Parts: sequence; C-alpha cells; structure tokens
Amino acid sequence: MQPTDVQSQLEHLRQLLEVPFWKHLDFWIVLVIGCAGAFVSFLAWKQAEKATEEAKEAKVAATEAGRTVKLQTMSIELTEVAQKLDRVQPGIKFNSAKDLFNETSRRLRRVMAPFAKHAELSTTIETVRDALQSTQASLKQVRPTDPAKESEAPDAVYYGIEDNFATINNCVADLLGLVEKESYDFGEDDAEQ
Repeated sequence: MQPTDVQSQLEHLRQLLEVPFWKHLDFWIVLVIGCAGAFVSFLAWKQAEKATEEAKEAKVAATEAGRTVKLQTMSIELTEVAQKLDRVQPGIKFNSAKDLFNETSRRLRRVMAPFAKHAELSTTIETVRDALQSTQASLKQVRPTDPAKESEAPDAVYYGIEDNFATINNCVADLLGLVEKESYDFGEDDAEQ
C-alpha cells in the first residue's frame, strides 16, 4: 500500500467522522429496530400481566365452583340423612336404632367436618354435634339388659330416643337450609355487578 492510499483512506475516514452519526442511515435503522423491540417487549409484558390476573381470577372462580359443588353434595347427604330419620317409627328395636344412629352420626360428621370452622355454619354444626351426643346418651339409657325381653315393652326404645332423633332431624334441617343458602349465595359484590 502506498502512503497516498493510506492518506486518502484516512482523509475519507475523517470526512465520515465529521458528519454527525444521526445523519447516517444505518443509525436510524438500528434506532427504529431498537424502539420497535422495546415497544414489542412492553406489549408482551402488559399481556403477561393481564394473563396473570386472569389466571388468578380463574383460580378464584374454580375454588368457588369447587366449594359450591361440595356444598351441594353436602345438601344431598343431609337430605338423605333427614329422610332416614323420618322413618323412625314405634316398634323400633334397639339394634335398629343403634345402627341408624351410627350411620347417621358417621355421615353427618363426615359431611360437616370440612365446614366446622365456616363462619356461617359452625354454630349449627356444633348444635348437630350436641344433638348427636344427647342421642347417644339416650340410646345407652334404653339399651335392654336382656335382648330377649325387649319385646315386653315394644315401644320403650322408640319413646326413649324419638325426641333426640327429632332434635337431630330439626338440626339437620336447619343446617340444610344454611348450606343451600350458602351454595347459592354469590356475595354482595356479585349482586352489584
């Protein structure tokens, strides 16, 4: 390379550097691409933020739907228990009464357990539990000492437990009403929309 070639190239480079960088086309191309990239990134961030909020709302809705389904299942169970308790008739034998009580107690405790600390249901659930304990005590009092002699006083078991079974049935009806109200209660916020 000749010194004149080097000098001419240096002169050309000096001329290029004397022109401000914003007057070059490649500067504007890079700037537009960079701004477009930043804008697209901002839009993606906003979309992700919106998707996060929608996911949170969907989770809340799914939780509420699950709660409603559980409450409706509880309503069905309570209705079945109430129907069984309605069948307590004079002439019931101790073993039948004990079996009915055990089944009723087990089913009620199972369906009430998830809602024991629920603000709207806890008092009524506690009342049902108290009625179950009273009924269990009544059953112990009417237990025949000799099962063969149970037929001598055929309605003794019925009259000994009937009041307590009616109390359980009434408490179950109260709880059923609250559960049905709770499963259809969409809250004050939803009513305003």
